[in-house]
Amino acid sequence: MRWLLYPPEQKFHLPVQERCVSCLKTVYPLEKHVANQQIYHKTCFRCAVCSTKLSLGTYASLHGNIYCKPHFNQLFKSKGNYDEGFGHRPHKETPKVRVKTVTKTR
Repeated sequence: MRWLLYPPEQKFHLPVQERCVSCLKTVYPLEKHVANQQIYHKTCFRCAVCSTKLSLGTYASLHGNIYCKPHFNQLFKSKGNYDEGFGHRPHKETPKVRVKTVTKTR
């Protein structure tokens, strides 16, 4: 008697290997951190400014970069709001649209 684990028409596929977004190497379940829907090794999960090793409770992120909370606060406070920090154009420089109001006279 022949035992089949899979029907003959179904091919066996190897699972997709997850890769770290920082070093691009394979990440195994015991060394995996998932933050902002991206996968990291525990050792690669570091601040973009000071390279301090982070945990899932001690990081902040913006525009795909991860930061320790002190550096995130420092970068945030340098401009005073989210829009002017991290290389975005400040609202002061964005062109304002003027709306003309037309009134009808009889």
